[in-house]
Amino acid sequence: MLAVLLIIVSFYLVFTQNSYQRSVYLSSANRVSAELYRLSGKVNSYFYMQKNNNELLEQNAKLQNELYALKSYLNDLALDSIQTNSFVSDSMVTAQFRFIPSNVVNISFFGSNNYITLDKGLQDGVKADMGVVSQNGIVGVVLAVSDHFSVVIPIVNPKFRLSGKLKNSDNSGSIVWDGKDLHYAQLEQLPKHEVFREGDTVVTSFSRIFPKDMVIGYVVGQGKTKDDNFNAFKIRLATDFYSLQHVFVIEDVYYEEESILEQSVEQQ
Repeated sequence: MLAVLLIIVSFYLVFTQNSYQRSVYLSSANRVSAELYRLSGKVNSYFYMQKNNNELLEQNAKLQNELYALKSYLNDLALDSIQTNSFVSDSMVTAQFRFIPSNVVNISFFGSNNYITLDKGLQDGVKADMGVVSQNGIVGVVLAVSDHFSVVIPIVNPKFRLSGKLKNSDNSGSIVWDGKDLHYAQLEQLPKHEVFREGDTVVTSFSRIFPKDMVIGYVVGQGKTKDDNFNAFKIRLATDFYSLQHVFVIEDVYYEEESILEQSVEQQ
């Protein structure tokens, strides 16, 4: 005990009576403190970044909702002007699509049975058969849902099918993934006379899940087809599945109404 006390007193005398040792100690302590503050700042920045990303995702979803509400309003206004030359009130406008922001919590890209898990489920308004998009383009379709999560079958799955077309064309084909590269797919079953230019945009055409003219990808060259009566184009997908983190689930507010009507016709 006495030895410990003597050591403490010795250190005290060294650092209080010797300016050089005191300056060395203070410099070292400042460096340690600065490093601790730097690490603490990085940790805080990470959590704030996560929060800011979620806020930006919410804002983007709100902007998407407002955009499609405006498109719906303009379409109704144009139609009403042609038919009656009267004004359409705001109360008559109902946006067909609502965008639900979501985060990717798991991605499985092993073999061909690819899927993506999201952190939104039934309690957030997500249901099976809803479309999913990124900020760049189509992602996939919701396959299964629980209270807090949902599983998406992506466009890079051989079981996935979607109607698509060149942006400036009226001819629709089918988007197909061959199970090889996550960056590429094919636009198949197009008329033989359909031509393309490299870089042409491929968008959705007839779909009960996605809004019309949403970006799917871009033509990079001639595709392969088993039927000489049709044409096919190779496309680079707009969504980068290797870096996918945030998506929007699309709710079509008229989906159930349309489904019931079509089922009633089929049963006749």
